[in-house]
Amino acid sequence: MRLLLMRHGDASWQAPSDSQRPLSDLGQAQVQGQAQAASVDWHGYEQLFASPYLRTQQTSQILQRALQADWLQTNTALVTPGGDCDAVQAFLLAQPQLDSVIVTHQPLISCLIGYFCQGDIYAGEPMLPASLAVLSGDVFARGCMQLETLQHAQ
Repeated sequence: MRLLLMRHGDASWQAPSDSQRPLSDLGQAQVQGQAQAASVDWHGYEQLFASPYLRTQQTSQILQRALQADWLQTNTALVTPGGDCDAVQAFLLAQPQLDSVIVTHQPLISCLIGYFCQGDIYAGEPMLPASLAVLSGDVFARGCMQLETLQHAQ
């Protein structure tokens, strides 16, 4: 199974609250670029989990539109910036075990990479806006996956 973790694109600071920050023009272009990147195999993903924050919702919409994807999307507060890796793992294990995309935030995305690949939340890669990582393994569990692809937005 594959788990594609993506950080939202660059976001504006002009918003009434953190959860309402929209993608900037740069952020929209970053996400579009990642969707079109030849080095990422987007085929076969079936479900998407996203933070309910505006910038992650916009990132999800751009991805699905650009890829002409019809992924089953679930919005969950478990993948907001302060999310907990153990809770994300429990959530994923309770879902159908399908190739999945998670659109989330920093620092959680880095923690998830370290958690799933090394078993250590502090071992993850630094992730810039619109960066993505593809993990693979037999189960979405701590220390049971491998980092296959790491790509930062151009």
